[in-house]
Amino acid sequence: MDPATSITRAKATTPQGTCYRVLMWEPCALPQECREAWETQRRELLGRMRDAGIKGARGLLSQLEKELKALTVKFIEAPLTQAPRAAFSFARAEALGEALQAHDAVLAYRLGTAAAEVLMQLEGEETVADMLTRWQAATPDMTWCEQPIVQAMSAADAVAWQAECDSEEVADTPEYTSGEFHHVTVLLHEAVEALQPAEGKVMVDATLGGGGHTEQLLSAGAEVWGIDQDPTARAAAKARLSAFGDKLHVVAGNFRNAAEMLRKHGVEQVDGLLADIGISSPQVDCAERGFSFLHEGPLDMRMNPAAPRSAADIVNTAPEGELADILWQYGEERASRAIARRIVQERAKAPITTTTQLAALIASVLPRKGKQHPATRSFQALRIAVNDELGALEALLQSGLSLLKSGGRFAVITFHSLEDRAVKRYFEHVCKPEIDRPEWPAPRPNPAYAARLVYRKPITPAEAELTANPRSRSAKLRVIEKL
Repeated sequence: MDPATSITRAKATTPQGTCYRVLMWEPCALPQECREAWETQRRELLGRMRDAGIKGARGLLSQLEKELKALTVKFIEAPLTQAPRAAFSFARAEALGEALQAHDAVLAYRLGTAAAEVLMQLEGEETVADMLTRWQAATPDMTWCEQPIVQAMSAADAVAWQAECDSEEVADTPEYTSGEFHHVTVLLHEAVEALQPAEGKVMVDATLGGGGHTEQLLSAGAEVWGIDQDPTARAAAKARLSAFGDKLHVVAGNFRNAAEMLRKHGVEQVDGLLADIGISSPQVDCAERGFSFLHEGPLDMRMNPAAPRSAADIVNTAPEGELADILWQYGEERASRAIARRIVQERAKAPITTTTQLAALIASVLPRKGKQHPATRSFQALRIAVNDELGALEALLQSGLSLLKSGGRFAVITFHSLEDRAVKRYFEHVCKPEIDRPEWPAPRPNPAYAARLVYRKPITPAEAELTANPRSRSAKLRVIEKL
C-alpha cells in the first residue's frame, strides 16, 4: 500500500484456522506494461502448472507455484507501492472501509492508492468470491481487477499481519517520495466554517502547507495570504492554487513573524487567521528530511531546510543535562536522563548521524511496550527543539490578535498536549473580562481582555475523518473572535 495515503485497521478478533489475504486493485493503479506482462507470463505459468498437475509432477508444481508468487510480487505488489496518488479517493476508501469494518469475517485491512489489502477468515458457507462481491457492491464507482490475488495464511501468520496493521495505525507512516507534497488536510470543513470566509474578506493561513485550507478559503471568495517556511510546500501550494490568480499571496517565513511580515506588505488587519500547528505528512514521510524513525535518513528535522541547526547538531553537541531537559520538556519522556546518558556515551565513540541509528539507541534504553515505538517521544522532542515550535507558537499567539479586525476570528489546530495547553491557556486568558487572585479583595479588569470563545470546547475530527486519516486522531481546533 502507498504509505502516504494508506488507511490501516485491525480488529481485536484473534485469527483461528486458515485465513486469507486478499489483494485487489483498480487497473489505473498499475502501469499498462505491468498488467500486460503479468497477464502474459501468468497465463504461461498457469498452463505449465496445469500440465504438471495432470502428470503428477509435484516437485515441478511446487517450483511453478513459487515462480507465480514471485511474478505476483514483481508485477503487482511492488508496483502498487508506487501507485499514482491521484487515483486515490478517501471518500471511496471510506465507503469500502465501512463495508470491511462492518463484516465480522474481516480481521484487518489496508486501503491504499486505488488498492485494498484485506485479511479475513471465512464464516459458515461464505466463499472468497462472496466476500469480493459484497465489497465491490459497497464501492460501485470503483472498477476492481477481475482476478484479485488470494493467499491462504496460517493463524500465526495472520496474527503477525494483524499486529502489523495495528501498529501502523499509531505509528508514523514510512518513506515519502521526495519532490512531491501531498498532504491530507485535517479538520478542513470545521476550520473553514469557523473562519467564515466570504467575498471581500482577507484571511491569513499561517501554515500554508499543501494549501488545503487555503483552497477552501479562496473558493469561498476570500483573499488569502499564505505563510510557510518550507520551500517545497510553497511551490506545491502555488502550483495547486494557481487558478485563483492574485487572490493568493504566498510569503516565505516562519509564522512567528506573521504580523511583521504582513505589515511589510501593507496588510495591517485581516478578517481571519488560521494556524495548523505541527508537522505535515510530506515532511514526516520524506526520509531525506530526517523526521521519521521508521526509515533511514539523515538526522535533520528542520522544517526550514536553510535553518542553521539540525537534530544531529543537538544530539552530537548538546551537554547531557541539556539533552535530558529537551527530551523531558518537549517529549515528556520519563526516561530522558537515561536516554541522554546513552547518547553521550555513544557519540563519544562515533557521531550519531541517522534516524535509524538514534532510534535503535533509544530502543536499547527503553524496550518497546505496547504499540508506540520507544523513540516516538524523543523524536517529537528533538523536532520541537530544532524548530523552536513552542516559541514560534507563543509568538504567534501574542501577535495574532493585533492582526485581526473587530469580529475577526483566530483559529488554531494543534496535535499534541504541549501545543494545545499553550493555546487553551492563552485563549482563556484573553477571553476573561476579569481576573482574580487570592490576595486581592475583589476581581479586577483584565487588561488583556479582547476576545470571546467561539467554542467552549475544542473541535475534534469526526469518525469519518478518523477512518479516512488516522493521523488526525490527536487534532484539536480552538477558535476565538476579537471583540
